[in-house]
Amino acid sequence: MKHLAPACFRAFVCAGGACPDSCCRAGWEIVPDPETLELYRKLPGEAGKRVREGILSGEEPLLRQDEARVCVLLDPDGLCHVQRHFGHGALCRVCREYPRFHREFGGLTEHGISLSCPTAYALATSGPLTWEEWEDEALPIPNDLDPAAYLRLRRGRELALALLGREELPLSRRLELVRRLAETMQGAKERIVRHDYSIRVRRWGTITASKLKGPSSAPVCALGHLPPRGKALRLARRFLELEILSPAWREALERFAGRVEDGAGQWPPLREAAGEGYARWLAYSLYKYWMDALDDGDLLGRVDRSLDMLLLGMAMDAALPEEGPFLRRISREIEHCEENLEALLRR
Repeated sequence: MKHLAPACFRAFVCAGGACPDSCCRAGWEIVPDPETLELYRKLPGEAGKRVREGILSGEEPLLRQDEARVCVLLDPDGLCHVQRHFGHGALCRVCREYPRFHREFGGLTEHGISLSCPTAYALATSGPLTWEEWEDEALPIPNDLDPAAYLRLRRGRELALALLGREELPLSRRLELVRRLAETMQGAKERIVRHDYSIRVRRWGTITASKLKGPSSAPVCALGHLPPRGKALRLARRFLELEILSPAWREALERFAGRVEDGAGQWPPLREAAGEGYARWLAYSLYKYWMDALDDGDLLGRVDRSLDMLLLGMAMDAALPEEGPFLRRISREIEHCEENLEALLRR
């Protein structure tokens, strides 16, 4: 089996009680897997009893939360009661794996880390865009993927990630090129595989921006600037219509919308040095979601979803600099809620 992961994947270590924004406080509904539930039924003593009391029984068992949507198994010092008394292996599968994720494509398994985690976010956005590959003795996993579609999307993603890594280009130009690539692939899939784009994708390490001609039909943002205030306000209102997992997130969106309404025109020019963190966030988002277009063919929708999250985060950082970074908070609110992910796909 071949494996692919961002370089920061194997460097990740949970901050535990020192985490500034624990995943146990995120308000996510956690469904323990059947094997873990069976283990919890047998845990001894008062510690085991507390674990069992922390499970909300019903048609689908859930870890209980308090009024603030914090897991009741989180101890006051920020450590998990289960892990403290019974070890890391006693955590349910979701808690044990987070923020890591995995996806299998026959002979390749892709790994990553979710940028909703503060430690993962810092690792991913502070270092260069690099990737690791390795192999082990595991056998390929059978699947029914379309080989041509898989190869086309995989090559396209390589090109998108390479474009985002071109630090000599303004961030706004890189965003424009990535959207232009997705738009072109969405509208002319076979041409990309059979003709000159396939060569360009194979040689993505030496790609030049001039090879993607013409502007996108939906410009991402003005060259060298953050998104226009009108677009930022529309994004804020759209995100307010989604399921809100944290009351603090609703309050931040409402403060942002109010501040935007008080202003006019463009934001100040974006400092490109600060923009590299944004480019890296988008790279990890595309790495995570680009290949999901295999399910329904909607590549452009997924790229636009990542761009919408990025632009909202950039604008909120500009308007509320004392409260950022907002991209990590957006990841927490959107990426672990299937309803929110699906709602943002609907254009």
